[in-house]
Amino acid sequence: MKKASAVLLAILLVLPLASVHGVQAREVPYVYTPTIPATALAAIALYKSHDYQYVLEADTWLMRLKTPDGAWAYRYGMAPQAKYTALALMALMRGESIARGLFNRTIHAGVYWLLYKQKDDGSFGDYTDTALAVIALKEYKDFKYSWIPVDKAINNGLYYLQTHQPQTTMDKIFGYMAFGDLDKLKSVEATGVDALYKAFAISYLTGKNVQISSDLDDPASLALLLYATGDRKYADELIKSVHFGFWGTLKYQPPDLLETAQLPGFSDLKPVACPYMLKVKPKFEWEAVVLAKYYLECNRTVDLSNFQLEKLKPWMVAEIARINHLLGKPYDREVNYLLKNESNHHWGNFYNTAYVVWVLSSLNVSLNYTPVLDWLESNLTDRYPNYYYAYALRVFHRFNYTKAFQETFDILKKRQNPDGAWGYTAGSPDNVKSTAEVLKALLATGLSNTTAYERGYSFLREFFYADIPEPTVNGTTVTLENATFYLIKDGTLYGNTTGRMCTNGLDGYVMVYPTKHPLIVTARAVNGFKATDVWKKPLPELTTTSASGVSGIYLGYIVAIVVLLLLGLVALLRRNSKGRKSRKK
Repeated sequence: MKKASAVLLAILLVLPLASVHGVQAREVPYVYTPTIPATALAAIALYKSHDYQYVLEADTWLMRLKTPDGAWAYRYGMAPQAKYTALALMALMRGESIARGLFNRTIHAGVYWLLYKQKDDGSFGDYTDTALAVIALKEYKDFKYSWIPVDKAINNGLYYLQTHQPQTTMDKIFGYMAFGDLDKLKSVEATGVDALYKAFAISYLTGKNVQISSDLDDPASLALLLYATGDRKYADELIKSVHFGFWGTLKYQPPDLLETAQLPGFSDLKPVACPYMLKVKPKFEWEAVVLAKYYLECNRTVDLSNFQLEKLKPWMVAEIARINHLLGKPYDREVNYLLKNESNHHWGNFYNTAYVVWVLSSLNVSLNYTPVLDWLESNLTDRYPNYYYAYALRVFHRFNYTKAFQETFDILKKRQNPDGAWGYTAGSPDNVKSTAEVLKALLATGLSNTTAYERGYSFLREFFYADIPEPTVNGTTVTLENATFYLIKDGTLYGNTTGRMCTNGLDGYVMVYPTKHPLIVTARAVNGFKATDVWKKPLPELTTTSASGVSGIYLGYIVAIVVLLLLGLVALLRRNSKGRKSRKK
């Protein structure tokens, strides 16, 4: 397992099923990191769609990810900002209506931080910071359990917004949202994600669904679409993208995951990395060559034809030949260029030469390789980055240069870090890509049974994966060692316990594992989570169409009519009863 500090910053990809102390378990990819805006917006949107389980999970993570002074940053470990603190507070106040008492202290701490953050001119940071802070404080003012005075802070914030000009589209959207100025909000020209925030703001102010669609599919965009439109498909997509109670982004670079995914036992990293990899757009020809193999791994065809070979490094020209071969395309141009530009039995430096030889020999190109291999052997020193040796090892093995092969392997063994990883070069910090490249070379050259391979392999398993347990359920008893359970009953925090709990009479429970440095937060319904009224006056969103298709306003009318009918019926029965008594007399 990773160190506790790293544990807190990441999220798992799939549902929890792992093992400790006899509990059934499995290793799962541990490659995501939570982001506060995505998690908070997801909670706000899923509250509106009545998916309370996920609201509780997200809010419990938010509670755990706050800074010591009660604020939130874009990501844990970064500097806190008012805009992210405001979004977190809005999410937590909604969660408090599902589990009264669970998030209350965290909410008040966040409000205190905002008040402390406010400057003399009324701002909480930039324009958007200030607008969102005002919106959150307005909600807090209408929160039934608020007790911190915020009127002055709200008025000062509005004064700042009124006396300063918004600089961005986002400034305008949240500024008009803070003022409740629907007409000006509708007049804002917005595209892309800004258009989604505009729709979100309009729906927030009106309590009505907004017609909008988008190709954006990141968690924050899905949350905005769900909130604005009320369309159930966005809720389903948003729920699919949750990672152990969080919404966030990939913690590692997609190429790092794809390099590792080529090793036995790591293939499940590929579907994680590819959606992110396919969003990367190369700007230069050399960049397209470097990324080409990763696009192929993700089943995207690449076109490297007509590239200016003279502007590329020799290994890149060789890579174009290799990629074209894999695609069934001609590669004579690249091979001829390389053969023509060989100089004194090498192509530039050690790495370029090793890579070119590896590719040309893989393509069965006719060439007297001996002088080139001799050059590589004579230039084999302990001064190169580790990935140089990965390709030298392959080449020396392919051509039976036993002495050079062993010397290269010895260099790699000597450079292996104590935890089993390889850095970029000797003595440098762990580098996932370098480690994966070395391990692939060891595997390709028959060295997978060595201690060096086993240690490197173990490092990558511990780096990318974690064991996540599934609690044991026996009737109404739920058990998981080192887990904290928050018990929710009648919309209130009923209590909390560690390791063992009973589900009798509960709405449900929230499980945090492990207690001290969480890996997973899971909320599970027993009799069903429900939201209670925690607002002095209803939020506009609570009047939108619910899952049953009946709006809150119409439901109120229906209840009122039923009550009046019942009162009328009671009055009629009483009058009839009095009439019968008078006739008897």
